[in-house]
Amino acid sequence: MIEIKKIHKRDIPELLDNEDFWNHSFLATSKHRLLAHFKNPHLEDGDLVLLLAYKQGELLGYMGLFIDQITINNKIEKIGWLSTWWVDPKTKGTGIGRDLLNTMYAENHGKIGISQFTPSAKRVYDKSGYFTTLKTNRGIKAVLRSNLSFVMPQLLPESSKLAGLLNNADHFLNFFINIKLWIQSSSITNRLKDIELTYLNSLDQETLLLIKQYNTKDLSDKGSAFFEWLKAYNWVQKAPLLALTNHRKYAFSIYDKAFEFSLIKVNKNNRCIGFIVLQKRNYVTKVLFTYYDANLHSKEIADIIKLQAVKQNTREIICYDDALCANFNKSNLFLYKTTKVKHSIISKAFDKIDFADIKMHFGDGDCSFA
Repeated sequence: MIEIKKIHKRDIPELLDNEDFWNHSFLATSKHRLLAHFKNPHLEDGDLVLLLAYKQGELLGYMGLFIDQITINNKIEKIGWLSTWWVDPKTKGTGIGRDLLNTMYAENHGKIGISQFTPSAKRVYDKSGYFTTLKTNRGIKAVLRSNLSFVMPQLLPESSKLAGLLNNADHFLNFFINIKLWIQSSSITNRLKDIELTYLNSLDQETLLLIKQYNTKDLSDKGSAFFEWLKAYNWVQKAPLLALTNHRKYAFSIYDKAFEFSLIKVNKNNRCIGFIVLQKRNYVTKVLFTYYDANLHSKEIADIIKLQAVKQNTREIICYDDALCANFNKSNLFLYKTTKVKHSIISKAFDKIDFADIKMHFGDGDCSFA
């Protein structure tokens, strides 16, 4: 018989000190991820963060939840975004995964959503009958530099044996590409001569007023508490000596060689015209949140993102902001661009099926954190 243990916010301090839990052969979460949940400004003592599935005392699966707030039918609602879902492969066909999903749904009163998922997980979600489409966002992957050492193993898994050769090929090609980018970035810098950037840890009143001006259709009304928490409590920790960590014990993100957020206030002629949140993980930059007048300032915001990507040795930018994607598509800065599609679903318990009037940022749900 399956026993499902429920971990609420109030249980986190005890779990952090439970050595048996952390010395298990695999991890159901990480200490810094669990602490980040504990500091979540929307999380209350009785809110769930994790389900653990046991059979005869053996841990065989888990499901994580990120508590957030969204606006549905002009009403602020609490939502739990499914952030992790794993079951031991040896339990295939036993229904443990389904039990975890059903329990999470019931415990959160059906108020759950999923902002990214695999095709196999989507089949389970569809079969449950719980969900309806939230958004299908179309974006772009704009490639700045050669990244064969990452792309080839994704396309041809056997090529992972050639990691050293592919890495050398990247370095060789990028030597010449970097010369091209250096010349082009000088031109971008000249176009931004009236722009002044401020990299923030906390949001000032001017930035908050700008966000409020451009978030009227947002699914989730993000404010200073969220962005300051995002900056301070990363789910993924930067670990340059990744090989010496225990990252292989966790099926999701725990450490990576490079991981950081940039909260950027954009001023033009001493007036705030934009606020953007970027995530850089290794060689990939993600455009998570954008607040600006797309009719007036999309070119400047796009130039800022491109310039930062060049300076940070980024190899590709992923973006779902329509105006910025249009700019990236026309830019000759990139080696090539490909279309990205991101699907998200939400529980029918929210009693809404048409979300055409709602804007969803790339960083909404749990997409900011990994």
